[in-house]
Amino acid sequence: MNAAWESFHRAAYELASSGPIKQRLTSAFSKYLKDIDIAQLPSDLQSGYLELSESLTRVSPLRGETAIWATVRKMSNEEAGLCAQRIVELLGVLAKHQEQQARPRPKRVLSLYSAEA
Repeated sequence: MNAAWESFHRAAYELASSGPIKQRLTSAFSKYLKDIDIAQLPSDLQSGYLELSESLTRVSPLRGETAIWATVRKMSNEEAGLCAQRIVELLGVLAKHQEQQARPRPKRVLSLYSAEA
């Protein structure tokens, strides 16, 4: 999951850079998210990632362009902004998973006296 978190983190930085939202979205998804191995994602994020991926690749590309660029080109700025927000939301969920994995788990202590009663 660290690789997936890193990819979403880099995509969020790309989204926060300057430039038109469609350009930032296309770049963020193309560079960092389109090739994520879905098995690297927690099960509760897999459907969200698939929905995002499908929403960014549904238009058949013209010659010389990618499906991502073709799809984002046909979006309104508002639609592109919603996709960008979704990327950040997925990053937030991944961050929570990272935090949960990093927490030390309490050790279970077995009392020697529990059998006595």
